[in-house]
Amino acid sequence: MRKFLNKHLISIAIYAVSALILLSVILSFYNKKVMSDALETQKQADMVVRVSENTLLNIRQMDISARGYALIREDGFLFWSVADARRENRENFKTLDSLFAIQGYSDPVNYPKLKTGFKKYADMYEEMVKHLKNDDLEAYKEILRNDFGRTFWPINAAFTSRLYDFEDKLVEKAQDRYEGAIFQNTIIQLLLLLIGLPTLIFILIKLRKDEKNRTALLLNLRENNKKYLFNDGDTRFRGAAKILNGSIDNLKKAALYVKKVASGEYDVQWEGMTEENRELNKENLAGQLIEMKKQMQLADIENKKRIWSTEGLSKLTEIIRNSEQDTKDLTFQSTKYLTEYLGAQQGSLFILVQDEDDENQKHLELSAAYAFDRRKFLDKKLEIGQGLVGQTYRERETLLLTEIPQNYTFIKSGLGDSTPTCLAVVPMLYNDNVQALIELASFKKFEKHEVEFLEKAGEYVASAIATTQNNEKTRILLEQMQQQAEEMRAQEEELRQNMEELEATQEEMRRKEKMMEEKMQNSDN
Repeated sequence: MRKFLNKHLISIAIYAVSALILLSVILSFYNKKVMSDALETQKQADMVVRVSENTLLNIRQMDISARGYALIREDGFLFWSVADARRENRENFKTLDSLFAIQGYSDPVNYPKLKTGFKKYADMYEEMVKHLKNDDLEAYKEILRNDFGRTFWPINAAFTSRLYDFEDKLVEKAQDRYEGAIFQNTIIQLLLLLIGLPTLIFILIKLRKDEKNRTALLLNLRENNKKYLFNDGDTRFRGAAKILNGSIDNLKKAALYVKKVASGEYDVQWEGMTEENRELNKENLAGQLIEMKKQMQLADIENKKRIWSTEGLSKLTEIIRNSEQDTKDLTFQSTKYLTEYLGAQQGSLFILVQDEDDENQKHLELSAAYAFDRRKFLDKKLEIGQGLVGQTYRERETLLLTEIPQNYTFIKSGLGDSTPTCLAVVPMLYNDNVQALIELASFKKFEKHEVEFLEKAGEYVASAIATTQNNEKTRILLEQMQQQAEEMRAQEEELRQNMEELEATQEEMRRKEKMMEEKMQNSDN
């Protein structure tokens, strides 16, 4: 037994201290509850006494109000109305009922009588006020002579005496429980001190040993922090606090970095990342977050390009809808818009036209030209395969040049003539056929998404041009048909007039023949 105690003495002491600490904690919570119950009991007792006094105060208010109104007949002296008195009675007894139910108090003899007495006193007060308002002083005096208080006060005194005794005993019991709990807690604290002090010495010895283990753990934490979070390149041992704070700071940096990237701040930099340690952080969290930012930034750029393209096509559709009645206006408005939207300095649009003499022969004709916010009227006709525009028509593929042929075109400005940096010639396809071509000249190079937008916009414009041309052909045919109809109506009118004149001539000849016959008959007779 002694050997077992020597071997497990510290463990037993620790368990004992733990049990005492646990018991102390439990007693602390118990003391807190006992104190809370004692305070609550005291509070309830005080409230019971206060409400009991309020019930008597209500009677005094009724008495003073009635006597003052009886002496000085002004409504201001009747400060306590019958409704106030009855409401006060209801609230007071409602509170008492609740408190008695909580405390378990019961007075079946006096309490019902007390309630009845207060109700009767309020009824008496109502009659007194009524007699006074009717100037019936004799009836008022008769009520006073009856002196209901002489029979009521003994009932109230018996009730309050019994009630106050109960409340005093209730508070006394609560105080006794609280003092007993304090005594128990003191004993536990003394035992905790006697057993805990030797145990504390043992723990201090053990802490020294644990310190070595903790140092090894911190070194491991530092290495893992560098491996998985962020490696600043510092190999010194900087103490437990700096290692832990460094890990926490790295986690905060990661959280802040992710938050800023998520809100679209792609210019955010990882604090502490340098060219010297960038390669060390290629595979850890910092490096992966930086790579994630790059990918999200690229995705955001692509999304903005899609939005830019969608908005541009939407506006172009509106322009086409407002100018699709006339090919010239349609091509100019489209060229003007596309030139401005892509930030180009010059724009021209060629449409495919059939030769008037030979329908099988086609050529490209300049339909619209736009430069520096002013319309540029040019008379230009290109054969298929002629120049860059003609070659693009034949090859049916977008032509993008950053080295412009000498003297091909110039951009005029207030500073003189300048050769553009980039030239784009885009075929506009409709039903897989080239309907038109647009040529844009700019001082900046067109991006890939801008060229793709221009190709997509070309389909819209080509479709609109084809529709407009068909509408114009239909309008011309309708006008020709209307003109032919007018000419036929004019010919019919002329024919009708000739027929009328012929009929008139024939009628005149018949009349003359008849006159000749009559003359010949008269001469024979």
